[in-house]
Amino acid sequence: MYRILFEKATLPVLIIDAEGRILFANRGFEHLLGYAPGECLDLYLRDFCLPYERDRFIFSNLGKLAETMELDLDLKDKHGQSITANIILSPFERRTRPHLLLIFRDVTGKRTQEGQLRDSEERYRRLLAERDNLEAQLKRSIKLACLGELAAGIAHEVNNPLGIILGFSQDILDEIDQDHPLWESIKIIEQETARCVGVVQNLLELARPNPPQVMEVNLAQLVEDSVGLLLPRIKSNKIHVKYNLDDHPPAMRLDPQMIQQALLNLLINAIQSMPLGGELTLGLGHCAEPAESMICITITDTGHGIAAEHQSRIFEPFFSTKGSKGTGLGLAISQRIIENHGGRIEITSQEGAGTTCAVLLPQT
Repeated sequence: MYRILFEKATLPVLIIDAEGRILFANRGFEHLLGYAPGECLDLYLRDFCLPYERDRFIFSNLGKLAETMELDLDLKDKHGQSITANIILSPFERRTRPHLLLIFRDVTGKRTQEGQLRDSEERYRRLLAERDNLEAQLKRSIKLACLGELAAGIAHEVNNPLGIILGFSQDILDEIDQDHPLWESIKIIEQETARCVGVVQNLLELARPNPPQVMEVNLAQLVEDSVGLLLPRIKSNKIHVKYNLDDHPPAMRLDPQMIQQALLNLLINAIQSMPLGGELTLGLGHCAEPAESMICITITDTGHGIAAEHQSRIFEPFFSTKGSKGTGLGLAISQRIIENHGGRIEITSQEGAGTTCAVLLPQT
């Protein structure tokens, strides 16, 4: 009677022993995998599994199951097609020996739909991230466009008076001795005027950058030369410098002056983050990208890091965490320079643990 009931059941059913040998297979199971009546007997359950499923823990512990459990297995039919089956395993004893009743449910279509849904959700997340990135670029472009008009006006209206003030203050310094009571005041006027001239120049470079004048450059040498220009600051801050440069870096076609300006801005930030000493590590090598081979320059410091709430704004013009000591233009200018070379800057930082700046440049 039970055999007749199981034979007529529409769901695939197996009875196996503790070794996984098939003692009974109903027509539903034979139909699911495309076998003729009786072909499945005395075969083992793992024989119907795809290769990567055969070493699963369950197959060496079938005789130890004490309670009903459920799992998914990827099977193959007689023609080699894969099928995902949801299986309920119910242990029972027959003649004091452990056996299992297995009821199968074909969930191939369901799993396929779930996989497609996951893929769709992942694509949607990527599209949202791309949209957010494009919106951020658009906002930055609008800011830079407004900044261009502002910079042009500032250059015209302010640059000439600043140049006159700077020139006269330098003339006065040439005429008086350092022990003159006004020498210190005039010197401050000269320094602050020169700083203002620098800010105006930075604004012009940010808003209306010149196209790169490319030539073949040894990037490793350029990195070392950039560090060499800052050695007095590095020594005064008691910073130890380490190099991790590729022994045979490819020759790159770049504007060496522009790239060095970007590197100097990043290096100065790293040095300023370690006023009490630390370690500055320079790296140069290849990094795999989906579309093309990129060369990566990394600048890693052990400084105070960047607060999490500030990290999304670090490339904004005039945003600075240095108070009156910074203009907030260094990173924005560096980013514009690297973007003009077809690359990008990625910054990762942990407050109190240091910062890594990665400059990615396309090898082509």
